[in-house]
Amino acid sequence: MYRPIQNYGSGKVFNVDRSEVVERLDYYRDYTFDAFVKYENSFNDTHNVKALLGTSVFRTKGVFTGLRGFDVDTTAPNIDNADEVEDINQARGFDPRFDSRLLSYFTRLQYDYKGKYLFSAVIRRDGSTKFGPENRFGYFPSGSIGWVASDEDFLSGSNTLNFLKLRASYGILGNDRIRDFGFISLLNGEGTYVFNNELAFGLGTGAVSNPEIRWEKQKTLNIGFDMRLFNNKVDITADYFQKRTEDLLVVPQVSGLLGVGAPGASAPTVNAGIVDNKGIEFAIGYSDNISDDFKFSIKYNVTAIKNEVISVSGDGDFIAGGSFGVGQDPPARMEAGFPIGYFRGFKTNGIYQNQAQVDASPTINDRVQPGDLIFVDTDGDGDIDDDDRVNIGDPIPDATMGLNISFDYKGFDFAAYAFASVGNEIVRNYERNQNLTNRPRYFLDRWTGEGSTNSDPRVTTGANSNILFSDYFVEDGSFIRLQNIQLGYTFGEEVFENSKISKLRLYVTASNLFTLTEYRGYDPTASSGDPIGGGIDQGFYPNPKTFLFGLNLKL
Repeated sequence: MYRPIQNYGSGKVFNVDRSEVVERLDYYRDYTFDAFVKYENSFNDTHNVKALLGTSVFRTKGVFTGLRGFDVDTTAPNIDNADEVEDINQARGFDPRFDSRLLSYFTRLQYDYKGKYLFSAVIRRDGSTKFGPENRFGYFPSGSIGWVASDEDFLSGSNTLNFLKLRASYGILGNDRIRDFGFISLLNGEGTYVFNNELAFGLGTGAVSNPEIRWEKQKTLNIGFDMRLFNNKVDITADYFQKRTEDLLVVPQVSGLLGVGAPGASAPTVNAGIVDNKGIEFAIGYSDNISDDFKFSIKYNVTAIKNEVISVSGDGDFIAGGSFGVGQDPPARMEAGFPIGYFRGFKTNGIYQNQAQVDASPTINDRVQPGDLIFVDTDGDGDIDDDDRVNIGDPIPDATMGLNISFDYKGFDFAAYAFASVGNEIVRNYERNQNLTNRPRYFLDRWTGEGSTNSDPRVTTGANSNILFSDYFVEDGSFIRLQNIQLGYTFGEEVFENSKISKLRLYVTASNLFTLTEYRGYDPTASSGDPIGGGIDQGFYPNPKTFLFGLNLKL
């Protein structure tokens, strides 16, 4: 992939108030090797055995390289027209190479008796170069049992129940999805300075190491059943699951005094602790052929989950994450007894309407005025301080749901998919308390005088407490979205009887058609995906609404 990037202005110290152009080349290469042997046999048509033994090797490597030019002719911004050119990796102390490998050995045994009683066991040994020599390999076993009860004599004659399978499984999976070389420190920190208006290049320690980093383990217990009823028109699946994640891999917030805030630098990856997820999954569907010309299908699924941090590794009681505003403490935490990534901040109780209210209440400082947020003294000590910060929400939904609908009528076909999230909170962190910034529309409903509103505070760019992280910035992130809808029409062979065309289908597809939500931001699904701090909307570009027209032609 070749990607030119053009930057102008000062921006960072290495620009030295000069125009700048960057041309960069990223080169990737992946290698995969798989080898396995299989054994299958049946004994007396009742005992069925399958065995597999194998190995897998995966390697990904590549090079990042490029050039940066200064004092560029803006009418032709390219490297050839730059007065001064440097290697991009030298300027930023950047290691241009990456190389990670995964070596796996695995075996699997499957057995069933008459197809009714099922057993399966798997064991893996995985080794990843993302961990140090002492923690490189991990063992990950799993097993499952099942019973096809509908094949038993006492159920085989049922006119209602067509299929019933009871099952249970337990397994351990490993996770190594972290940056390369996390167990050693890298000289990839920026060491660029300006002396006498000239650039001086150097190197510094960038990514902080953690030699003790090891595999994250996900231990999952699942118990459920699959059922089909009424001539296979109705299908039902239900599961109860318990998932415990041990040695959770995260990149925590680290004090800037360690230098991790510099360009090219980063905090160490750590094994943060233990997190539990418990819940149920349920799906039901109905499909039928009403006639030769009309058939339809509808499927609904729901997942309800409860998340809780069991323990936190290290000396502290919590691990902070995420970001809010400028210079404020991280708003999200991983702490025992709470959902992972819950939001910790001030609770509010409306808006100060007059000076008498301000004088009669404890305030966080002496600059509080009418129109400011009222912070709650949660610990009752008569002061508003950091001890009054409490749990004000979490990004994990109570339930997620999905709905699929499809039908075919003669040549027409239609399909739609909608999904929903219920009970999760999301943080607005895209507002800026500065003069020359765009304000959201709801600022029109701000406090402008006594009795005008008790919801949105006054607008000011002066020093005030309204910008402190509080539940004013936490909103209900529940939503329902029509994600995909498609309508098509197929012309049959009879239309093209005297041509080489045997089938033609025209269709139109719409994606992200509409979203119903109370969230005032752009997109209720906005998230960085981080375990701690993932439910914070940093002003991500919203998902676009797209329309697609197309055809399928068969000769």
